[in-house]
Amino acid sequence: MFSEVAWGKPQQWHLDFSSTKMTILERSITIVFFTGLTALCAQIAFTTPWTPVPYTFQTFAVLATGVYLRRNDAFISGSLYVLVGAIGAPVFAEGGDQLFDSSKLIASGGYLIAFPFASALVAEGLDRSRKAGVADLKAQIICWSVAMLPVYIFGTLWLAESYGVDFKQAFQWGVEPFLIWDFGKILIMALITTKLWSYSPPQE
Repeated sequence: MFSEVAWGKPQQWHLDFSSTKMTILERSITIVFFTGLTALCAQIAFTTPWTPVPYTFQTFAVLATGVYLRRNDAFISGSLYVLVGAIGAPVFAEGGDQLFDSSKLIASGGYLIAFPFASALVAEGLDRSRKAGVADLKAQIICWSVAMLPVYIFGTLWLAESYGVDFKQAFQWGVEPFLIWDFGKILIMALITTKLWSYSPPQE
């Protein structure tokens, strides 16, 4: 299993995990792995007085899912994460185990349901680079920036609905405090994927 993965060359793991040579079983394992990674990163969280939304490493895992997996697999992994939490597993931020409360989506639910789409959009940018055989920085930055839009939009709209505030107030709570935080994650990822990773398959 995973015989095609060059474990000694981490700079090309993204090529191996997204390869069409991966079997259904191998793809399933990677999907579950990144679902677990997202759940684990969600536990690295802290709250602040200026926003009811906790700072977490969730989005870092969401980006990483898109970075390593092909588009459809990344979407499935994100969807699985939301589903596992919806059925009661403590995978959400700070051990949260509910997607609905009193038959209503939890306040952070807008962010959660946007995660699969964000991962898929990131994967699209990396897939373009892999197909080109070079790090297409423009495609990556565009896809990564666009990937955050559904997270911010759906997250803010539902946050406003949940707390009974207007969109501006929800934006100040759920987006403004996280712009630099999220940009930092994207910058770190971009430096790694464009400066350290290989996009050319190894020569036989």
